[in-house]
Amino acid sequence: MELKYPLALYICAGVAALFIIAAFITIRVKRKYKGGKKAFLPEYLKKLSMYKSRIVWYTILKYVLIILIITSILLAGFLMSRPYKTESKELANYNRDILLCMDISTTCDNLNAVLIDKLEDMVRELNGEKFGIVIFNTSPVLLVPLTNDYNYVIEILEKIKEALEMRIDYYNGKLIFSDKLYEMDAFISNGTLIDCDIRGSSLIGDGLGAASLDFYDMEENPDRTRCIIFSTDNDLLGDCYVSLPEAGQMCVDRNIIVYGIGTEDMRKEDREEMKDTVEMTGGTFFYGEDPKVVEGIVSEIRAQLATLDETQYEIVETELPETPFKLLLLSLSMALLLAFILKV
Repeated sequence: MELKYPLALYICAGVAALFIIAAFITIRVKRKYKGGKKAFLPEYLKKLSMYKSRIVWYTILKYVLIILIITSILLAGFLMSRPYKTESKELANYNRDILLCMDISTTCDNLNAVLIDKLEDMVRELNGEKFGIVIFNTSPVLLVPLTNDYNYVIEILEKIKEALEMRIDYYNGKLIFSDKLYEMDAFISNGTLIDCDIRGSSLIGDGLGAASLDFYDMEENPDRTRCIIFSTDNDLLGDCYVSLPEAGQMCVDRNIIVYGIGTEDMRKEDREEMKDTVEMTGGTFFYGEDPKVVEGIVSEIRAQLATLDETQYEIVETELPETPFKLLLLSLSMALLLAFILKV
């Protein structure tokens, strides 16, 4: 604990010292009789036990009152000197933007459902970073712009996971078509199938390329660490505007690191292309839908993200008036009570 204005405490300490001197001088000086009514048999009264007891209590309370007044003066000086503490606050984890970019075609449903389940814990651990969600099939959709409203992010992730699980159950014959299924499927499909009858589906490069453009403050904050968690089977079924390697180069040009997660049954050539693209950005390629595998993948991504930024610190000052203020109120209250009792 430190004091901003210690001089205020020194001044009040001097006032308290003067008060002590004045109080003891007043106590020791015997007052002369200046007229008025005299009590009958005063010497006799002074010998009574009740009188002696009252005098003892009066003297004790008088000294307690003096102590309380001195304490109040010192506490007032302590408050005026502005006590505070300084703390070093880490800022490193505030300097990252993370986008989840998911291929929302049905062949990736199992991977995405497990991935979201494991990513939710990671989102809960974030502390100031921005997180966003992009989904794509034929066309990319920015479902959640970069934000640090983690409750909202988790709410959307839960909704996507529910939609994926319902769609998986429907295609596995465990669920019949219903309004709820239609509503949930529309949530993850609307906007992602524009011109699918002409251009096809699973346009992987367009999805990653669009995600690289969704970091909206590239020019204003060029030093931020930006990364994309990219899930897909890389099974192209149409005509892309941007190929996957071209999208990877867009990420390189914007200093965006891509962590790729592919399905376990990817074709060899698709896996190799995705691996090369991801590693070109400085990221790592993973694959597999098994919950334990995905949990390990997310843990590794979390560990890699934690090492991306140099640690930065900010010195924060926090004032500490609460305790001395409470003590001052208590001291003054007791002093007033004693003054009333003693009729000072």
